[in-house]
Amino acid sequence: MGKIRKEIKISRVITRVVLSLAIIGAGIFAMSYFKSLKKPPNRGRVKERILQVEVKKAVPRPIETRLKGFGVAQPVTMVKLSAEVAGRIIYTHPGFEKGRTILKDEVLFKIDPADYIAELKILKAGLEQKKSLLAGIEQQFKADRLRVKTIQRTMDLSRAEYERVRVLLEENSIGNRSELDQSEQSLNNAIDSYDQMKRSLSLYPVQIQEAVAGIDSASANVDKAAANLARCTVTAPFTCRITSIAMEEGEYAAKGREVVTLADDSFLEIQVSLDAREASQWLSFVEGPGKPSGWFPAPRPVPCEIAWIEAKNANWSGVVERLVEFDQASRTMTLAVKFDPSQSTCKDCSPLVAGMFCSVSIPGKTIEGLFQLKRWLVTTDNTVYISKEGRLKTLSVNKVYASGDDVFLSGGINPGDLLITTRLVDPLENSALKIMNRE
Repeated sequence: MGKIRKEIKISRVITRVVLSLAIIGAGIFAMSYFKSLKKPPNRGRVKERILQVEVKKAVPRPIETRLKGFGVAQPVTMVKLSAEVAGRIIYTHPGFEKGRTILKDEVLFKIDPADYIAELKILKAGLEQKKSLLAGIEQQFKADRLRVKTIQRTMDLSRAEYERVRVLLEENSIGNRSELDQSEQSLNNAIDSYDQMKRSLSLYPVQIQEAVAGIDSASANVDKAAANLARCTVTAPFTCRITSIAMEEGEYAAKGREVVTLADDSFLEIQVSLDAREASQWLSFVEGPGKPSGWFPAPRPVPCEIAWIEAKNANWSGVVERLVEFDQASRTMTLAVKFDPSQSTCKDCSPLVAGMFCSVSIPGKTIEGLFQLKRWLVTTDNTVYISKEGRLKTLSVNKVYASGDDVFLSGGINPGDLLITTRLVDPLENSALKIMNRE
């Protein structure tokens, strides 16, 4: 009985295995059948992608570089007038107001001159006194020179009389000792008077020199007082514009105290800050002798263009005047561009006045053999694309100069190369090209 059951179990297992294999086999057969019914897709022909581009022929040409910067127009000459003498301001010009124009030599202001007039009179009187003293000394000197001759003659007579009396007494025993003593005393007095007069005469040149020095000193004081009196009246040193007023009529001005600031609008300048590297590379300097040691040569006085940035048609012409400074911290060079309003040929332009913020374009050196291309056609790796035998090629270039949207290149470009002027984004090298036009 047990043996029968065991055989039944074995037969059931075998049956299940057989059915499972039969099902799997049927599935494999069905899959193979359906796969055999599927048709393969038709194979298409792969076409090469052609890029449509525009090109222009590479032609080298000379490029005049230009340096551009900004600055504020300012008068070349600005003067702060201060009181040269102390005193109260008793008069100011009728147009003594900020912004007014004063003509040359017109009186700007006056300081009370009363004290200076009195001082000048006193010094002039002292000068005349010293001159009178000198005249007296010179006159006395002249008189004493005449008098010394008389004293000398008296001395000679006294000596002759003494000799006569002595000879008569000693050789001829005529006369007496008393007469000889009187003659000798008279001779001694005459000699003493002569010596005193000679001594006095020797002192006169010193006295005259001292008197002359006193006159010179007094004269200098008179001149100084006259100058101080003249300084009480202050005139305009040039036709000017008043830019600021520090003191008004009625105020007391101490010596050296600022009263008014004047600007000469006949010549203006604009100090323009430029990139130091570009300026040193492209700016034209005067060559030859005269270069200052340890400093840049003088820039060439080339004409440049000035434009007021607040107006479209406000344009003028200026001239590069000098190099003001070099600032290593900001890496800038500052140029002064001078503008003469009287030389302006633009009749319809608004005037260039102090305070205008302007742009300045300065011509620089000329560079030969550069190729011009738009800025966006040069990649960040400094390469450009050209068409060669209908295929795209990549060339490495050097950016020599840039102006606005244009860059000027040298390097791998050869004259006659077809430069691609269509903007491309990561094109494949040797891509086929279709040229749409030629510049």
